Amino acid sequence: MLIHVDDIKEKGLQLEAVEEVEGYPGLQRLVESGELVPIGPVVTAVQAFRVGGMIEVDGQVQAGVRLGCGRCLQEFDLPLRNEFHLTFVRELPEVAGEAGEDGAELSAEDMGLILFEGDELELREAIEEQVLMALPLRPLCSEQCKGLCPQCGIDLNQGQCNCPGQDFNLKFAALRDFKVKKEQ
Repeated sequence: MLIHVDDIKEKGLQLEAVEEVEGYPGLQRLVESGELVPIGPVVTAVQAFRVGGMIEVDGQVQAGVRLGCGRCLQEFDLPLRNEFHLTFVRELPEVAGEAGEDGAELSAEDMGLILFEGDELELREAIEEQVLMALPLRPLCSEQCKGLCPQCGIDLNQGQCNCPGQDFNLKFAALRDFKVKKEQ
């Protein structure tokens, strides 16, 4: 998504875009590796405003993906939605006491600012980042998912298996037969 700075008037600028996942390299790598399957385009709506020498961009991104559950391995569809706020500047503002206590200067990223040059703002990277941040670290088909039996591999959401019950908390299993000799 490309915003021309000259198009941002007093009332701001509203844009919408519908793009396929192939237009986002990071998402495309996840598709190629089999980690996710897109089930629709990436839909983005943004509003851009001029505020002093900065350009504020508020937006929302939506996408749908098919993922594998981290417990039972079944595929499920997950709608993704993330709202974002970005601030673009041509140069970093002067800040009194720029150097921190350790003498390090603040970067644009530390201040939450995105530097840009020219008359256009390219939002493709920022949009892709928002979709990636909306992905769960450990995808689950549901919070109640029982997962797979560690012995026979049956999906415990579909039914019970005949494996003997086992204490699944094996943190101290190595100490089970440990005996301490008492000194007299």
